[in-house]
Amino acid sequence: MRQGTLQERATLLDVLIDGFEKNEVMAGLHWRQLPMPDEAAAVTKFTAFTEEARRWKGQPERLDESGPRRIAAWPDLEIRQIGRGIMVCARAPSFNWWHERTTWEGDPLGPIYDWLEEERGSR
Repeated sequence: MRQGTLQERATLLDVLIDGFEKNEVMAGLHWRQLPMPDEAAAVTKFTAFTEEARRWKGQPERLDESGPRRIAAWPDLEIRQIGRGIMVCARAPSFNWWHERTTWEGDPLGPIYDWLEEERGSR
């Protein structure tokens, strides 16, 4: 059985990729929830998520770390914390090009699958 990620060890990327049960969208934003064991753990996690996001996105456009409500926000990402709860909201993407015939012409990913197969064969 796969061992799950502990709350304390979850990264922002973990939450964005796998921290949800269904496709929640609110006001054009996907949202993820991370309840923490207590407020101190939530503040620590908010700080870690904010630092992780800064490495990707630079300084937030909106930042309030004074509490009891904390927010770090960029145009396409928000991290909020109050009490022991954290919510991460990320703008819902729109890949209109995904289903266009020209996107997939010429098997653009075939060489990657060939490469993966080569690596599997060399083990």
